[in-house]
Amino acid sequence: MQTINLIAPAKVNLFLGVGRLQPDGYHEVTTVMQALALHDTIHMTLVSSGEQVVLAEPCDEAQPIREHTIEVPAGSGLSVSVNMQWREGIAPADITDQDNLACRAVRVLARLMGRTNDEHVRLVIEKHIPPQSGLGGGSSDAAAALIGAAALWNVDPTDQVIYQAAQEIGADTAFFLHGGSALLEGRGDILCKRYRSRSEQVVIIRPAEGISTAQAYQTFDKAPVYLCDDMLAVLHDATDASEIPLYNNLQAPAELLLPALSDVKGFIRNTTRAGNAEVNSTVANSAGEDDSAAAKDCLLCGSGSATFAVCESLEEAHALTAAARLAGYWARATSFSSIRAAQLPR
Repeated sequence: MQTINLIAPAKVNLFLGVGRLQPDGYHEVTTVMQALALHDTIHMTLVSSGEQVVLAEPCDEAQPIREHTIEVPAGSGLSVSVNMQWREGIAPADITDQDNLACRAVRVLARLMGRTNDEHVRLVIEKHIPPQSGLGGGSSDAAAALIGAAALWNVDPTDQVIYQAAQEIGADTAFFLHGGSALLEGRGDILCKRYRSRSEQVVIIRPAEGISTAQAYQTFDKAPVYLCDDMLAVLHDATDASEIPLYNNLQAPAELLLPALSDVKGFIRNTTRAGNAEVNSTVANSAGEDDSAAAKDCLLCGSGSATFAVCESLEEAHALTAAARLAGYWARATSFSSIRAAQLPR
């Protein structure tokens, strides 16, 4: 039995320009992704043929720890399973082991390697990134699973097969192998250049309702607004992510589908020094500052349904988070980061 621990960061799109629909059914995409400090954690265990192990895994409040038995009989081939643990007040998503992207990542890598060993890969994923929010949580988990499986199988971490597997799984997955801040084109899977990462405080705010990515793109196609050459030139000339203008041409169609997204944007902009005095006074008094929960910039995360707000200080981020939670939103303070999906030291 071998074990490994990993982190899988969230991301936001500082810039998202959706282009024309292509014959293969995908859209051209020009995007600048930026990693966040907010991350999932993944514990991976490899059980080989002939082994039987009993794992002590987290469960729920009623039963904090439960035993999970794994046995790998001869001739069984590869099997993969996952235990999803939902943190941060995130509502559990109904995802089967077969559909889970991290599980799929392990199977894809094994197939591309031609690996046919009798073995079981067990994943325990602690979810701090809410699903269906445009934060790339599933794709990041998949990237981390690729890195973990490669380490467990003694694959060189620079082997091109890992990147090949990431591209097969989905566009965002390849970004998380690099992390930080980067410009991607094609279907959002071709890395064009990397930027120096931003480092400001960020608040993620999400309404209770979700939004379908497919519906957002379909609504966009009814009245598309494409990028101009001047905007593309800015992206290619920039060297620092702070030079990238916040832009998302899916914001308008997403707000048409889910008006609550407009409400979130209005909430962020209206929660100023004069707004929500009770919450802001509590936070400000504890910090020794005046009332403040003002964000200078906000943008929809991908196709939604989360919105990120850039704050000028940690105090502002905490104040905005408190105000958003009081208003009934899911909210989390974090920061931009240069991290990527990676193995943690043993």
